[in-house]
Amino acid sequence: MEYRYVEKYFINPAIEYGIKSYMSYKENGEYERCYTFEMSVIKALTIIYGEKSILLPYRIDNERAFECNLLMYDLKESEMLDFIKYLNQYYLFMRKYKSHEKVAGLISEIERIIIDMIDKRSKRKSFTEEEILEFDTIFNPSEGELKQLKALVKSNDGLIIKKWEDSKYGLTNTQLRIMAINPNLLDPNRYSRCGLDIKTVALLSSEEIDLINAKIIEEENRVYDYEKKPLFKRRDKIVLTTGNGFVDKLMLLSIITTEIMIGLVIASIIR
Repeated sequence: MEYRYVEKYFINPAIEYGIKSYMSYKENGEYERCYTFEMSVIKALTIIYGEKSILLPYRIDNERAFECNLLMYDLKESEMLDFIKYLNQYYLFMRKYKSHEKVAGLISEIERIIIDMIDKRSKRKSFTEEEILEFDTIFNPSEGELKQLKALVKSNDGLIIKKWEDSKYGLTNTQLRIMAINPNLLDPNRYSRCGLDIKTVALLSSEEIDLINAKIIEEENRVYDYEKKPLFKRRDKIVLTTGNGFVDKLMLLSIITTEIMIGLVIASIIR
């Protein structure tokens, strides 16, 4: 009986070689250029989900853990399965059938799902400017092997680039988008001066936001009064509660932060 060796892949060849190429690139800056697209996909996943969520399942050979980690930010399971299927098809067509027309469609589908992953993650955790720039080099590369590959298979028909640019605008203008949805919000800087994040405040009800706004305005007016009144004049204590523990904590934080700010104003006057 003849025995034939069958190579074992982690989920499928595209993911196997993509992870190996990414790890090699991280280690010494080198990887096999024939796996450029697969490596860029893995790089995108490590930015979205974190290196540990992508590489650890590979190291311990737990395929199910890898798949579950892709669902971390509420990606539909059907989308996750399609993503894995399209990657496998991409590998097969590139290595066996050389159908560039088919490959172009697969690249677009794979990148479309990655952008959806990015959008879902952004609702739970924001991206840094550096991470967004890394995504630019994947979806709209200006140079390098990935740009050459996309030019070869004519995948850049503009649809994915347009989808990414629309998504990127939302990622880089989160505060503007929040304020458009909640017109009663103050300027983000007024919250930050009191130690509050506008994205956290935006999750509250309109009534709760109005209470916090009123407190911030009150504290700002008190700072202004301090500059006009004699130093060390006794102030009456103000006790404010909304009946909502979460909002009370936010306002307490605001009050404490403002008291510190007032202390700094006094110190600068004394000098």
